[in-house]
Order: sequence, then C-alpha cells, then structure tokens
Amino acid sequence: MSNLGALCDLADLAVVRSEEALSHESREHLASVARRARRRRGFLGEVLVVAFAGGTGTGKSSLINEIVGEPVAAVGIARPTTTEALAVIPGATMAGFDGLLDELGVGRRVESDLLDSLMLVDLPDFDSTQEANRRIVEDVLPRVDAVVWVADPEKYADAVIHVDFLSAWSQYEGQFIFVLNQVDRLEGEADRVVAHFADLLTRDGFTTPEVVQTIARGPDKDISPLRSALADRLDTKRTVIAKLATDLKIAAQNAWIEAGSSARSGIGDAALRDRISLAAATFVSLGVAAADLLHQMAEE
Repeated sequence: MSNLGALCDLADLAVVRSEEALSHESREHLASVARRARRRRGFLGEVLVVAFAGGTGTGKSSLINEIVGEPVAAVGIARPTTTEALAVIPGATMAGFDGLLDELGVGRRVESDLLDSLMLVDLPDFDSTQEANRRIVEDVLPRVDAVVWVADPEKYADAVIHVDFLSAWSQYEGQFIFVLNQVDRLEGEADRVVAHFADLLTRDGFTTPEVVQTIARGPDKDISPLRSALADRLDTKRTVIAKLATDLKIAAQNAWIEAGSSARSGIGDAALRDRISLAAATFVSLGVAAADLLHQMAEE
C-alpha cells in the first residue's frame, strides 16, 4: 500500500505531459483527480468518509442517527428533508478535518463524541424534484471514500436510479454497501426482494453486490447488518487507497482514449505525434500501476 505515493507521482507526471494530448477540460479533470488523491493521502488511516445516498424517504438520515447513537440528522415527513450535504464528524478531531471537508464541498458540519474513525455524510435525495439536490449528490459522491446506498421496498427497482446513476459506478463496487431499509414493510418477502435488488445491481455492472437489510425506525428497529458490513468491509486505509487507485485508473483510461484521437489528428507533425505518444504511454503506465495496486490489495 506504500505504492500510493508513487502512484500520485506518476499521476502528476501524466498531467505535465498531457498538455498537447488532452483538451483543456480533460486536462483539468485529470489534474483535479491527481490533486484530490494527493490531498486525501494526507489523511490516510485517520478517518473514513462514508456518504449515505439514495432516494426520497428511504431513511438515510434515520440510519445515520442510529449509527451515531443520537439525533444528528433531520428526520421528517416533509420531502425532501435533507436539502444540503451534512457531515457528522468525530468530535475530538473536528478542527483537523476542515480542509478535507472543504475539499468535499460539505459546509454543514456537526460533531459527535460517539464517533471514532467514521465521518458520515448525509446527502440530499437523489430523486428529489429539486434539481439542485441531485447536483449536490453528483458533486460530493465522487469525493468520498465509500457509499452506503439506501433503498426501500417501494423504490429499490426505480429504473432512473439504476440506469441513469448506479450503472456508472460499478467500477467502484468495493466502495459500495447497498441497504434495503424498511424491510418490516415486506411481511416475510424481504429475502425475495433483496435477491431481486441484487439481481438489478448485477445488471448495472456490479459483480457481487452486498445488500443488507435494515429497519431504522419503529419497535422492530435493527441496523446490526449495516453495522457489521461497515466493520467488515470498510477498513479505513484500504478503502481510501482502493478508491483513489480506482479514480486514477479510470482517469488514465479516459486520457489514453482521448490521446489516441489527438495522435490521429496530429498526422504530419512528427514532433507533436511523439509528444502525444509519450503522454499516451504515461497514461498507460498510470493505469497499469493503479490496476496493479488494486490487484495487490485484493490479494492481501
């Protein structure tokens, strides 16, 4: 896992060599991914940033309150209850994470002495009629370390969520835990619905999606499967490194594809073609190094 530093160095080199191979927008994107990886590396092992995302009324805020052990996130009948991202931070270390939260773009912050190494981010409803809420989700989600995607028996199969959103995140499977909340409403059909939800996620591109069942409110309240999933799967340092390596691998793949188009348009200018080829080779090296790091972690 010490290879992350070398991976960041290679990403910086790819940015330097990308000037003539990529469009300005693509070059800025590659540079932002590289910067984010280097900055996030500075907090390795200290805290894991987990976002709770999903549709309207699925119970994201209720689950966060149960994990924390106190009512830190607003829960209500009016929809959407959450209209901006809220970070719940370990109280003893709140001041030390201001820079990280600024990078995440999360302005609302509360501290809880009941949290240790988890920072929980309550996101607005993805399917809200307020377009600004969806934009917040799309902006914050790429910046966090892991995602708890919360669904309920009514909306878990919503095609808009699967086709328009979740399918684009299948390469980040290791960062996702899927929750089917409010299973008390299913009257003995919970296992069947969970299996159907997992099948839909497989069609989205997730290989072996983990779906846990929870009840966040009421007399039969039980979120122990989610607690176990968080404890078992989301080791702080490994999860952060895997997320950053996946970010860099995808950025390198996209840059290599664009560099191929740039090289074809540079026919007739041998010097330009050589510079683009060098950039493309660097993108390949970055992608391979990121994939190797992910493979190494999977083997450990």
